[in-house]
Order: sequence, then C-alpha cells, then structure tokens
Amino acid sequence: MVSFAYGGTTVYSLSNPSSETITPDDRQQEIEVIGGVVVQDFGHVAAGDKISWTLQFDSTAWTSIVTWWDARYMVTVTDAAGNAHTVRIVVKSYSYVPMFEKKAVQAVIELWYA
Repeated sequence: MVSFAYGGTTVYSLSNPSSETITPDDRQQEIEVIGGVVVQDFGHVAAGDKISWTLQFDSTAWTSIVTWWDARYMVTVTDAAGNAHTVRIVVKSYSYVPMFEKKAVQAVIELWYA
C-alpha cells in the first residue's frame, strides 16, 4: 500500500505497485551538427528521474489523485518500504476495474521529482 498526502488529506492505494519503472534523467543533448556531432553533456541528474507505478485506488482516493495531478501540486508519497518522497503526480493512463463497477480504478502514474 502506498500513501499520498497533500494539505492535510492522505489517501491510500488499494495495492502495492504491480510494476515499477525508473526512467533516469540523462541530460545529454545534441546542440550542433557541423562536420560532425557536438554533444552537450550534463550527466545524470537524479532529481529529474521519473518513477512509473501501476496502482489501484478506490473512487475517493482516485478523486484526490486526479485533483492533485490537475493542480500540479507537490505531494508527499510514502512507498511500501516507508520511504517518503515529495513529487509531482502525472497520470499516464487509467481504467476502471470491471468487477467493482466504477468504484475502483487501476492507473499508471509517474512520480516526478522537483
């Protein structure tokens, strides 16, 4: 179970993440091509890493998640291991869990560090 908190409201997922993907922020970019390739390399910036999770939420928790996502709030997320992170939530996709008739949602979310 994962908790999400903002402004005195705390909501919980119904599940632990069923999948986790970490996308590193490698700030290497091509800036000029003249007779070869020129690359500007800032290296790995850990603060820019994104974590993707697949979680299930009840409808009340889902309403809070969507509200915080729409408002771009920085939310405190505490993972199943008890580690707290201050992140922005980005909803990548979601669907209703059929057996719960719109009372539960399965979502893929990204956590963006600031």
